[in-house]
Amino acid sequence: MFLRKCSALKIILSLLLTLSCFYKVAISADLKNNTQTASSTTERPKIGLVLSGGGARGFAHIGVLKVLEENNIPIDYIVGTSMGSIVGGLYAIGLSPEEIERGVDGIAWNKVFNDFAYREYKVFRRKKDDFDFFNIHRVGLNSKGFRLSPGLIEGQQIELALDRLAYPGFHISDYDNLRIPFRAVATNIENGDPFIIKNGNIARAMRASMSIPGALPPITIDNTLLVDGGIANNVPIDIVRDMGADIVIAVDVSAPLAEKKDIKSAVDVTAQLTTILTRRIADIQLKTLKANDVLIVPGELEISSSDFDKYPELIKAGETAATEQLDAIRKLSMSYDAYSDFVASLPVVANRDPVIYFIEIKNETGLNDDIMKVRIHQKIGEPLDVQQLEEDLSYIYGLDHSSSVVYSLEQRDGKTGLIVYVRDREWAHSYVQFGLSIKSESNIGSFTNFDVAYTKNNLNSMAGEFRATLGLGSEPELSAEIYQPLNMALDLFVSAKTGFHSTIFPNVVNNDVDSIQRFQRKYIDLSAGKIFKQTTELSLGLFRADGNTNTISGVDQAFGLSEFEEAYIYTRVFHDSLDNLSFPNSGIFGGATYRSSKKDLGADSDYEQVQLQLSGAGTYKRYTVFSRAILDTTIDENAPYNALFRRGGWLELSGTLERERFGQHFGLIEAAFYRRLGNITFLPIYTGFSLEAGNVWNRYDDINADNTTTAGSIFIGADTFLGPLYLAFGANDDGETALYFNLGQTFLKD
Repeated sequence: MFLRKCSALKIILSLLLTLSCFYKVAISADLKNNTQTASSTTERPKIGLVLSGGGARGFAHIGVLKVLEENNIPIDYIVGTSMGSIVGGLYAIGLSPEEIERGVDGIAWNKVFNDFAYREYKVFRRKKDDFDFFNIHRVGLNSKGFRLSPGLIEGQQIELALDRLAYPGFHISDYDNLRIPFRAVATNIENGDPFIIKNGNIARAMRASMSIPGALPPITIDNTLLVDGGIANNVPIDIVRDMGADIVIAVDVSAPLAEKKDIKSAVDVTAQLTTILTRRIADIQLKTLKANDVLIVPGELEISSSDFDKYPELIKAGETAATEQLDAIRKLSMSYDAYSDFVASLPVVANRDPVIYFIEIKNETGLNDDIMKVRIHQKIGEPLDVQQLEEDLSYIYGLDHSSSVVYSLEQRDGKTGLIVYVRDREWAHSYVQFGLSIKSESNIGSFTNFDVAYTKNNLNSMAGEFRATLGLGSEPELSAEIYQPLNMALDLFVSAKTGFHSTIFPNVVNNDVDSIQRFQRKYIDLSAGKIFKQTTELSLGLFRADGNTNTISGVDQAFGLSEFEEAYIYTRVFHDSLDNLSFPNSGIFGGATYRSSKKDLGADSDYEQVQLQLSGAGTYKRYTVFSRAILDTTIDENAPYNALFRRGGWLELSGTLERERFGQHFGLIEAAFYRRLGNITFLPIYTGFSLEAGNVWNRYDDINADNTTTAGSIFIGADTFLGPLYLAFGANDDGETALYFNLGQTFLKD
């Protein structure tokens, strides 16, 4: 009986245990369902970051990003306009604010808005053009007439800078697949509507978003011509909401409207009108902000949108402005662990050291593709060498056939490739350049020349070129030249040039101008040569000319209307690594020429001449020293009147008139010291002085200290859009003084 009761009790206990297990499972499942429901109803709101345009003031975005990260603010979407698209796009790739700041610090902002600042990369022929002083911006010419550049600058340096910053994200074409989904805003120039860029090369998107009308050429994306997005939507709050943002953090760095007292010029009026157009749409967007949204407006009102060199101050201004909004920002903050989990959940897309497995050149110019290939030094199977690539692309751009030379990275079959885009300069296959030079010296008056040059630089795929020049004014000239490179490196060439040229010089007696003379030559010049690294040219040539000398004012001299014939062979080495000819800051300029005149070639007499020159410049902060030494000599002191060395003028024995002194030999040593004034990027102004010693002699025995003239000058100058402008006063120990006003190259002459 007892055993039966025990068995029954075991069965009951077993049933109760089973029911208990079922109950626990049910309770557990119910709790899990309830937890999931609670989790879904309390899911974190999505945060969208809006970064406005504002030129250099957009550097403040970097400071804002620093504060957001320090306070564990998760960013789910980013939309940027103009400068905001650059900072926002880089952050969306996965670069930290510190990496973006370092990238910004590595860019020479004083040069990035000047396509021709990097003179060292110009093809040597274009460097030599600087001596011809065609100072007014080129104008394209085709069968339909004249064509102007789409922008004041072509944007090459800007695009290279953007490529350098953004290349870690080049392999991602869909911006939804970036570390943080991203949109760039540009403006459709055809209708003024905003254009949302959400795929493609991200540097190209940034460039389109910041394409300031008139200053930079428009960018074409998806067959749409695009300019700066600030025109259509500078604070694109609506776009980030369309992406899915529940809460918006908007950073407005656009320039404030100027007060009446600050609007004083046409430039000020234009800037104010641009700001008004931008602000109206921005203000409409800002009115849509809700109570839980955050608006950050960095200050620094005294810093303009063009002060790119003040980025450290602007970044700090962004940090300050964000800190002032900490109470609102911290309402969106996550715990340290939760934020760490959020960051860890984001995809890693930034490829900072991509290995290149193939190279492709997309050449839209008429040049042979191999001309580009020989200039690309990136090695297959090795990481991208950004510094070397930028230098290679700069040399390609320096060929002067393309509107821009940029790059991208593409993924094909799991391998990364380098794509180089050489875009055609369609508006200037043939172009016209203009030059205006004025030289005014006390006691002699002024000489003015207006020059025009026509260049067709696409005669063939080997960069063959035709150029014709016409000079009107005090020293008329006419020339035509064919220049033909012979190999893919374009460093072997032949040239044939013919024309008419005239030179004016004064005849001075007892420090008074007795007459003004002129040499006139009809000539032909045949040459061939080799170029080394775009800095040095070695050439051999034959020069033949028929000329005459005549008096154009004052007392007629015995040699008036005399005719002469010149014929000589020459060899020349010419080095030019100066950064600028107007006011050199760095580099070396020098040359050595040997000339042998031969009666057998048709010359009036046999003689030999050697010319040597070495000069250089060095700069420390605002101070520059330019020094020069020149030696010209006729070996047997037997050069005819038309072949004597003619020197003088400002910086060539200041106090004298230009070409006043002449003889069989000339020597000069000098040093010029100048300081840059102010911080006007587009109008550098300098003041300085020079010290000089030298003279012209007819016999070797005359070359001594007693026959050496010491001279000096003080000057002020500006590198204007018309060219270098100088006002100087010079004097020497021979008692001569002169006041000079020059528009044109002065420090160096070819």
